[in-house]
Amino acid sequence: MDASFDLIARAIASGPLLGAAAAIGDGADRRLECFGRIEAGGAEVNPDTWYDLASLTKVVCTVPLCLDAIAQGRLDPRAPLREVLPEVAWLQDRPNLGDATVLQLATHTSGLPAWQPLYTLGLDRPTLLARLLHTSLRRLPGPIEYSDLGFMLLGHVLERAYEQPLDVQAGALFARLGLERSIAFRAPADACVAPTEQCPWRGRMLCGEVHDENAAALGGVAGHAGLFGTLRGVAAYAQALLECRLQSAAVLSYLSQEHARAALPDLERRGFGWVLMHPGWSGGDLMSERSIGHTGFTGTGLWIDLERGRYSVLLTNRVHPSRHLASNIVGLRRAFNHAAHAP
Repeated sequence: MDASFDLIARAIASGPLLGAAAAIGDGADRRLECFGRIEAGGAEVNPDTWYDLASLTKVVCTVPLCLDAIAQGRLDPRAPLREVLPEVAWLQDRPNLGDATVLQLATHTSGLPAWQPLYTLGLDRPTLLARLLHTSLRRLPGPIEYSDLGFMLLGHVLERAYEQPLDVQAGALFARLGLERSIAFRAPADACVAPTEQCPWRGRMLCGEVHDENAAALGGVAGHAGLFGTLRGVAAYAQALLECRLQSAAVLSYLSQEHARAALPDLERRGFGWVLMHPGWSGGDLMSERSIGHTGFTGTGLWIDLERGRYSVLLTNRVHPSRHLASNIVGLRRAFNHAAHAP
């Protein structure tokens, strides 16, 4: 076992993580390794175990669909949101959410707050989305503030632009790549699914049911969270992106451009939806400058070195049985990626 996988094996052995699935690949080689169990006394993790991908939904689903819409001329990334959603921020003083652009939403620079407990409002999906459209900006656009709300809005923009539910659009995208049986908004009924958390709000252990509360309030289908996927599926998605089977080289170049940079001392850099390589990020310090990545709250992560044609995937259910356990997932991600991208 090489150093990158040995690190994961040792992390599982020492706890509290119970299991993980990891992949390292490029055009010539792909290595998949699985460790531990999905829960105490549960099934062993394997490459076809389904994980709640959490915020990987943003870059595996919402970003490519938005880029398709831009490439087809359906969306202008720099046009104000009110051109697609004319009812947004109706009668609010300007500047307001209607002035925000698709690009600002995708780069987390729109001025929206990071999060709101929308699930506590008890609204149905159409009413919750209507409420979302009247969210007040926290600040003027420009600074980076990671916001789930922005990607919830992008999912709604896509549904309006195509007049199709987001999960239908996602299903067509994954079918195009041959991944419809390994990435989806709902895991198959007979799938082995890694459970996430004992949820106080829902009063049950979540397994095959989206962990994110706001995504759950939207019926499990949202632009910021809701996807489930397997190690084979996420690794194949990364390879498709590298081979320009997902989108063209021109679109790949656009998504990996630096569209936003945080002020000192943070140094965070943002592409279209993706985090770009910067000091201290989860992808470690050995990836090239032209690298992209993203993580998910449940313990998932995907990193792609576009210059070297190499990717790494780490899937865990680190929130099981509770998000309040100290899993050291941040340190594990960086250590794994240092070893994965050193060769």
